[in-house]
Amino acid sequence: MLNRTQLGKRIKEARLRSGLSQQQLATVVGVSDKTISAYEVGRVDPPLESLEKLSGATAHPIAYFIGDVQSNIEAKLDRIARELTEIRQSLQKPEQAEQTETTAVPTNAKQE
Repeated sequence: MLNRTQLGKRIKEARLRSGLSQQQLATVVGVSDKTISAYEVGRVDPPLESLEKLSGATAHPIAYFIGDVQSNIEAKLDRIARELTEIRQSLQKPEQAEQTETTAVPTNAKQE
């Protein structure tokens, strides 16, 4: 189990990696942004219910927050897999648009 300061650093790191502000994360977790700040600096330990919501909001397993090294590796791999999926999807969009353009019948073409 991590100490309170280490836990706070993990919460902040997960929030930043997820691109969330303290206010946005607070809204999802159902607490104030000041409470999120208190978690991040280690003044307060989040209850299990809040950790579960933090986990869902940041796409990090609960074990990441409590110190399981294997879960840290798994969380990084999951994040990389999500990023690769997003990249694949963004690369397919131009290809799909290009295919649509080449298969479309020109409006001035004669039909038999």
